[in-house]
Amino acid sequence: MFWGSPRPGAHFTFGRMDRSSAGDLGPRTAGGPDRLKRQWRLRSVDDQIRALQEYTYAKYVDGSHVEGVDEVVAVGQMEEYFSRPENASDPECVYVGILYFELGYELEEKQVEFFQKAKVWLERHRALTGEDWDAVDDRLLDLTEFFEAEGIEVEVDDMPEATVMAPVMVQEIEDHGPMMLVPAGAFLFGASLEAVNVPAFFIDKYPVTNREYEAFCRDTGYRFPKYWNEQRFRDPNAPVVGVSVADAQKYSRWVGKSLPTEEQWEKASRGVDGRPYPWGEESATSELACFAGDALEGQTSPVQAHPLGMSPYGVGEMAGNVWEWTNTSLTDSETVNVIKGGCYNDPAELLRSDFRLEAVPKDKFETIGFRCVKSA
Repeated sequence: MFWGSPRPGAHFTFGRMDRSSAGDLGPRTAGGPDRLKRQWRLRSVDDQIRALQEYTYAKYVDGSHVEGVDEVVAVGQMEEYFSRPENASDPECVYVGILYFELGYELEEKQVEFFQKAKVWLERHRALTGEDWDAVDDRLLDLTEFFEAEGIEVEVDDMPEATVMAPVMVQEIEDHGPMMLVPAGAFLFGASLEAVNVPAFFIDKYPVTNREYEAFCRDTGYRFPKYWNEQRFRDPNAPVVGVSVADAQKYSRWVGKSLPTEEQWEKASRGVDGRPYPWGEESATSELACFAGDALEGQTSPVQAHPLGMSPYGVGEMAGNVWEWTNTSLTDSETVNVIKGGCYNDPAELLRSDFRLEAVPKDKFETIGFRCVKSA
């Protein structure tokens, strides 16, 4: 359903985009209900969110015919964006409420949950603007009638905290080294920028270091890694190398964690906006990553050496230094595991978050390390 009147004020523009471009609505459906592909690269997360706002306005306020998107993925992306502290006062959050409202009518099994979320976001818009806009007011009246008919008492203050305000962008815990929270939600995965939903998880802030792996070996009697005695890889605070998938999994179990999937690793590296590198659009420099070293004489660097190269979630060394094992395996003529991130002797283009290579699980190379994850 839709309400046809524009928002209060003059010609609708979102303050930035003229409605004459309403036909170019960004993401389109492709490949099934769980895939939302962008037909072109939007330069920033703000462009992506504006495209989803345009879609929501055109379809549910203006009543225009538009090509569909995966609306569950879309509302999750907008909700995560407007839940960030820096965006919490943006009245454009109204489109989260409108889309949750419409989805509540379409998905009966989620109706109460989505209507509750719609109320939160529509009330937030009203509180931020003080505007009378029938696209908001009429929906809030419908919600009030629905909750009264169902005998459900709903107060915004009683909403679960994650609904009113999603986890902050950077949250750190300590568990055998610092770990960073990666919130639940969709992100743009791979070179094709497919929207993939990933549950919340914690990931090691840095790759497992020589110091940490040595503690594991001494505590358990497990064998020391290959290259352990090679000086260029022996810095205690550099990533451990020369470990197989089995070695990495044994360490992971020792600390009560696991190896990340490729999707977990990539979301932790690039956030939700499809950026090519953890830090953004610009190519790698020596201040951002350890890369472009000599293949025979190059060496790893301490994991805290590049604070400017952090990902949106505060995760370090996701580009360069060492490739990292993932728990994602592929089988063709043989089974291989995906590795991500690039290493100390790779060119900048191999450091992209969407780039992948594969390695045989038993391989123990001087260019491959790992980090761990656990459920949030």
